[in-house]
Amino acid sequence: MRKFVTLASAAALALSAASASAKDYTYGSWVPASDYINAEALPEVFKRIKEATDGEVNWNLIAGGQLAGGVETFAAVQDGLMDAGVAATNYVPNLLPSTATLYGLAVPGDDPVAAAGAANEVVMLHCPSCVKELKALNMVGIGGYASAPYLLICREPIDQVSQLKGLRVRSSGAPLNVMNMAGATTVQVSLADTVSLLQRGGVDCTTGIGDWLKTFGYGDFAKNVTDFSLGVSAPILGMIINHDVWDGFTKEQKEAHLEAIVHLSAAHTINNFIIKTQKTMEDQIANNGVKMIEPKNPEEWQALMDNFIKEQRTIGIDFAKGFGVENPEEFLDAYDAALVKWRGLSAEIGTDVEAFEKALWDEVYSKVDPESL
Repeated sequence: MRKFVTLASAAALALSAASASAKDYTYGSWVPASDYINAEALPEVFKRIKEATDGEVNWNLIAGGQLAGGVETFAAVQDGLMDAGVAATNYVPNLLPSTATLYGLAVPGDDPVAAAGAANEVVMLHCPSCVKELKALNMVGIGGYASAPYLLICREPIDQVSQLKGLRVRSSGAPLNVMNMAGATTVQVSLADTVSLLQRGGVDCTTGIGDWLKTFGYGDFAKNVTDFSLGVSAPILGMIINHDVWDGFTKEQKEAHLEAIVHLSAAHTINNFIIKTQKTMEDQIANNGVKMIEPKNPEEWQALMDNFIKEQRTIGIDFAKGFGVENPEEFLDAYDAALVKWRGLSAEIGTDVEAFEKALWDEVYSKVDPESL
């Protein structure tokens, strides 16, 4: 009997020690709870981390901007109000100019997989200033993903480039530069704030992706989508983590985050920005009165985009140097090279999430030293 009690006590002590070593962390997401990143991608990432760390790291998701908005997320993570969040670096180009420079580039056409792959590779492996800027904010950034092709979403039909002059357009990243080149008056506000501006007529249009017609409700007030791609942008950083929190993880726990985060990059890019976006567009056209507006002269739209692509490297360099980034040419060269490689990989990956995860791990995250971030 005494032996049984001793064994039982030892088991209880072991369980108590395990419980004491387990810790909960808070991830605040400013996008709606129904968005794919919150409903599907992050729960799977957090599940994988919990399993890989034997329950010692448990992430709790609080979505819908309950803790911080898109801009406020950076200060909230930096100050420890929340342990991690999703980062649209184009919202704070003065804080993270290197990553924002990459997001300001348009990848022509319709290839989010190539854009996400190249952006992850450069940010994680070939852009020392990207890592340095994050460290200066007490952060680690991982899990970049790409948008669907940006489109022009307007209250009234826009089918000619000349109509853009003087138009009030909410925009960011590469589409903002394209709109400026066309003479539009650009406005930079968060995605969540854009819907009320569209409703009140505070802006005439927004550049955005098809999924936002439903996710953010743009399709209720702006029912005219110009059928022309303004290119794909990347990266949004799916997980910025407070650096003090990161430093508190063991090396094995850090590696568990790197292994799990490839799912967010792959699944969010493919399942949301390719597959779900197409379905949302079809649904909005069929059931919410959204119309695709054919350009009257597609050649003039293509000429506008070609002119931007020709100038975007210079625009990017000037942008980065304006915020004190040294030698942005180096990571821009790396991005160009990575895009060529990832276009080839994208042709093989298609819409296979597992294949994209494997490529991201093999080409990028398996090569990252977690202690260097």
